[in-house]
Amino acid sequence: MVGHEMQHGGEEHPPSTIRQYVMTGVILTVITVVELFLSYSSLPHGLMVSLLIGLSAVKFVIVVAIFMHLRFENGLLTRLFMFGLVLAACILLALVSLFWNDGTDAVGGIPAGQEQSAPKH
Repeated sequence: MVGHEMQHGGEEHPPSTIRQYVMTGVILTVITVVELFLSYSSLPHGLMVSLLIGLSAVKFVIVVAIFMHLRFENGLLTRLFMFGLVLAACILLALVSLFWNDGTDAVGGIPAGQEQSAPKH
């Protein structure tokens, strides 16, 4: 067993049980159902997007901690994943704010009276 312990840093973590995986799946399913209901709700768009981003971050943390066994790893790996999460959230928020009031979006189209006519040749 000495070779096995050396491969994994000498520390063993308790094995995850089937019950833990099932409970994690149930929690992730419940969060997904809440996200689905939020996406069809009549909440203001800013609040709805904020809640959906928050719930997605919670799901990310759960998946990384449970399925990737990050809770048993070195703190450096946790910081790397959290940095990636924060970076992705910042990029997402920057893109959302960049295109939030774009009048040429595919859903709303260009408001009537603001169409630009093409130059005549």
